[in-house]
Amino acid sequence: MPVAWLSHNSTRQKSHLLDFPYMFSPSSLVSYFRAVNFARMSRTFEESTSLQETVEVLASRSDVTLHYKDVLTERLRTAASKYLVLDIKRERVLRDAFDQLWRREARELLRPLKVHLGERSGEEGFDSGGVQQEFFRMAIAEALNPDYGAFKVDEGTRMTWFVPGSMEPEWKFELVGLLVSLAVYNGLTLPVTFPKALYRKLLGRPITELHHIADGWPQTASGLTKLLEWDEKDGLVEDVFTLTYEFSVQVFGEHITREMKPARRRSSTSTPSSSTEEEWPQFPDMAWQSAGKPGPQAENPGLDVAPMVTNENRNAYVSDYIRYLTDVSVRRQFDAFARGFHACLHPKSLLLLTPNILQSVVEGVQDIDIGELRQYTRYVGWDANHPTIRDFWSIVKRYDDGMKRKLLEFVTASDRVPVGGVKNMLFILQKNGTEDEPNGRLPTSYTCYGTLLLPEYRDKDMLRERLAMALENAQGFGFA
Repeated sequence: MPVAWLSHNSTRQKSHLLDFPYMFSPSSLVSYFRAVNFARMSRTFEESTSLQETVEVLASRSDVTLHYKDVLTERLRTAASKYLVLDIKRERVLRDAFDQLWRREARELLRPLKVHLGERSGEEGFDSGGVQQEFFRMAIAEALNPDYGAFKVDEGTRMTWFVPGSMEPEWKFELVGLLVSLAVYNGLTLPVTFPKALYRKLLGRPITELHHIADGWPQTASGLTKLLEWDEKDGLVEDVFTLTYEFSVQVFGEHITREMKPARRRSSTSTPSSSTEEEWPQFPDMAWQSAGKPGPQAENPGLDVAPMVTNENRNAYVSDYIRYLTDVSVRRQFDAFARGFHACLHPKSLLLLTPNILQSVVEGVQDIDIGELRQYTRYVGWDANHPTIRDFWSIVKRYDDGMKRKLLEFVTASDRVPVGGVKNMLFILQKNGTEDEPNGRLPTSYTCYGTLLLPEYRDKDMLRERLAMALENAQGFGFA
């Protein structure tokens, strides 16, 4: 049904049920969205398989010369490949990912993903998502690291946003967006926390209200709310708040201030990328304001200084501040990121999602319900009522959020619960000998199978100690 909807042309006389996504539950919409992605993946796989069989038949014919066989095989290698294969070394995950994804054809990106991840030559093996999940975890962590210079993490909210005026080239933002797109297309969640403003922008939704930025910039939203709600009976706005009509931001430890200009209307033929609004310059071009160098006013004494924010213009000031915060100051970076994000996803399929649903698809669910996890856990070699298993759940349910995420990541390579809950993930407790056996001293895991290999310990204290030791010192994904 969702696949048929993609090619359905709705009219005033005839609509499709999915033209009204608000009639469906979020879990149903996610299922339809993923069905679209799976159908596209299956189609590209089948096309490649068919072409590969044709090439093999032609290459086996006796009347075809050896030279022609070699040319045929080489020319059609990309078209006949059934998978998107990434061969990634652990010591340079992001570099290898960027090198192998750069300028890939769309048909390649839409194929099923296989990741070879290792120290030297990589290993494929059987993967139920653990190897892929580990690859994305490492690649995204490196790409979004503030030291990379492209993104910053708010110390209070821990949310990630673009660095205004970043000197990083656009292709890097595009490839980070492509990584996110690949993960979503392949049904994987990412260890990221973006403000909802990003998801509104990716879906083409306007960001005009203070509640649109409240999660990402709570202090800014609170301050702007106070400005709007201020009663001038208690003092003039310009006297109490002493704000100028400027946008301020911290960039690489420097405080940057710029006068805001009102939004200009686009013509009927213009596109978002051809907007005539002013562009926020890259960092070197605006360093004069933080380095004490002469600014535009000093070089052009005739220019007026930024006006004060008053009762009359405070509404416009708040609107412009939101626009500069979420659009003007990061437009170049976001546009590149969005190009990458839309590379693997059918544009119409995104109409099924709200910003909240898209966020859950990308980031998963960070709240881990141990009771629900226990309900859907499977056991191999254990009985659910065995004393060790009862002790295990007694210990785990007392974990704080950080330890819960470590447990989940240790077993599944992801610290997030997929959208729809733990019933949509694999979590297995498998008996792995006793504490006295060589392989039974510490819990280990098969993340590609979502399996925790748990030895039988003599008492609860030993189990608590050994499990904590395994989770605190885990690196990589065990026996992937």
